[in-house]
Amino acid sequence: MQPRKPELYPEVVAAGGLSQAIDNAFIAIGSLLRTKNEDGKLNPPFAYARVEAGKKFSQIYIAAKEKLFMTDYWRDGVCLGQGSIDKLELLVASIDYWLFSNDNTSELAKKFAFVSVSEKAAVFDANDEVAYSWEGIANDPWHTNLKEFVTLALQDEVLRTLFPFTSLDRLCFSRCTGYPYTYDAPIVVPIPGGKFDVRMDDHSVGIGGPDEALVLVKQHLPIGIQPAVKGTAEDL
Repeated sequence: MQPRKPELYPEVVAAGGLSQAIDNAFIAIGSLLRTKNEDGKLNPPFAYARVEAGKKFSQIYIAAKEKLFMTDYWRDGVCLGQGSIDKLELLVASIDYWLFSNDNTSELAKKFAFVSVSEKAAVFDANDEVAYSWEGIANDPWHTNLKEFVTLALQDEVLRTLFPFTSLDRLCFSRCTGYPYTYDAPIVVPIPGGKFDVRMDDHSVGIGGPDEALVLVKQHLPIGIQPAVKGTAEDL
């Protein structure tokens, strides 16, 4: 990574590092927020800071070749938006608003023109993330080898309520919709011949067609498993 040019960031140089510069900006706007880390130096290995409140957080970086402060907006383990601007005071104002406001991502973007929200932000705001993720996998041209199993899973009253995600060619199920996910459910791995290898803890518990794989998955789900909830594995 290229070193940052100190002359681009006089406020960071004067403060002795990115973290302190951000804290100074929070103080200037009357915010109670402060950065979590003490390693936001201007140069190597990179300039980085993190600010969090409750189940929301933002990470702040700086560009190398131009003056640009960059951040992201996370909630419940999901990155829902990003922002970049050359004025640190406006960046921290957006973070303060995001962490302390109950407004959704669309309101954040309306208030701060430099913020762009992700396509999935409205889905998560509307609590439709489970169905959205299933639909995305079902229509993903890179995972057509999972399609037969996914079609059956979408008809199952238990599996369709879990949050699906893919890891390479594997289909996984989580009890939460944010990262890090839970990994206590079976995973489904497509293999040649239209069959699926159902695995737990890196060990196969059985191989079969879509119907057989569905039965195997349900047999090895955690007892009393409930529909996926917002948050991360650390929250459960």
